[in-house]
Amino acid sequence: MANKRKRKKHIVGGSKSVIPYPKYRIEWFDITSDSGWAAEKEFDKMKLATPVSEGWLYAKDECVIKIFASYDKDEDGIHFGERTVIPLSCIKKMIKIK
Repeated sequence: MANKRKRKKHIVGGSKSVIPYPKYRIEWFDITSDSGWAAEKEFDKMKLATPVSEGWLYAKDECVIKIFASYDKDEDGIHFGERTVIPLSCIKKMIKIK
């Protein structure tokens, strides 16, 4: 019989973020537009887009939130990627991700 070795599983994740920003899942409303011609029935069917964004909360004030979905760290500090600014009036729900 062959000698079977047990493999150790290396699980990535579960570690604390290496950056000082909380992570959120944000459900929000966005504008939908169409530059073509349409009849009333088609126009009546138009609805707002309802995107979901996940990212780290960079800043929040009385008007907007700013999030980013990727980052890079080097000797100069943190560099932010996939940045999004969302008006607070467009946010449907914010859920903190642990």
